[in-house]
Amino acid sequence: MENLDKIKTFISESEQGTIFTTPEWLEAVAPGKWDYITNESAGSIKACMPIILNEKLGLTICNMPPFTQSLGIMYPAYEGKYAEVLTRKMNALSEIIPVIPKNSYFRQRLHPSITNWLPFYWQEYNQLTRYTYIIKDLANQDKIWKSFRSNIRQEIRKASKTIKIFQEDDFESLSFCIDSTFARQRNKNFDFSTLKNIFDSCKKLKNGKIFLAKNENGICGAIYLVWDKKSAYYIAGGSPIDVRTTGAMPLLLWEAIKFSSKVTKHFNFEGSMIKPIERFFRAFGGEQVPYFEITKINSKIISFAKNFKI
Repeated sequence: MENLDKIKTFISESEQGTIFTTPEWLEAVAPGKWDYITNESAGSIKACMPIILNEKLGLTICNMPPFTQSLGIMYPAYEGKYAEVLTRKMNALSEIIPVIPKNSYFRQRLHPSITNWLPFYWQEYNQLTRYTYIIKDLANQDKIWKSFRSNIRQEIRKASKTIKIFQEDDFESLSFCIDSTFARQRNKNFDFSTLKNIFDSCKKLKNGKIFLAKNENGICGAIYLVWDKKSAYYIAGGSPIDVRTTGAMPLLLWEAIKFSSKVTKHFNFEGSMIKPIERFFRAFGGEQVPYFEITKINSKIISFAKNFKI
């Protein structure tokens, strides 16, 4: 791909650039099906957007890949008056939307720093607001601890008496814990193949880690964490059905938060729109942060299927 090094530099300097927008991540979650579209002027990138295209049943789908919180538009570090910066961003986005490859269905989630989707609206795209929770200051662990809900602190104290946390490259144990959780929820659609691709890629780049919780009876929980220079992200986790009340998950997340303070600035729970999961993440005291999901249906077949929930 031409100018890939230039794009990688742009990603590292953009506020919206994350581990999710890097070539390594995109290749892990969508092998051979990704690209970047850019808006350039005088040799400088004014805007950049990762694009993933899949062909299915004669339809071209531009969708969000698994385990990926956000893609969307990325801007350079503009400086100047607010109105001037906003105008430059709107112009850049307005110019990049028309060059999005022709597709039957488009869905991307934007970085939480993007608060303006008007150029998408003017081009008849739709928007859904989603939420995540982010601990934005990892420097003061005492402050973070005090921001936890009291029951979370109690569970962590109790669990720490019988459970030890280990950092191991044990994908099999992680898979076992996740599989146990999804089996409990009667959900068999977890994408272990893509998660393994991510694990292998991040292991090579040294920006991913598995945390395992163990007691005298064996493994009682596991989570997977990835990070870039801006934030750490909770990707997946679970616990065996017979030990789900041990407090392993709160303890695992607390250890992951403490670890993250050594490698990055923020901790992103990656939120959830599922009520019990949202309630659990909320208890860790992170700031509730909205972000936009942008969609557009360009196919009568897909529109019909969605309207009638086929």
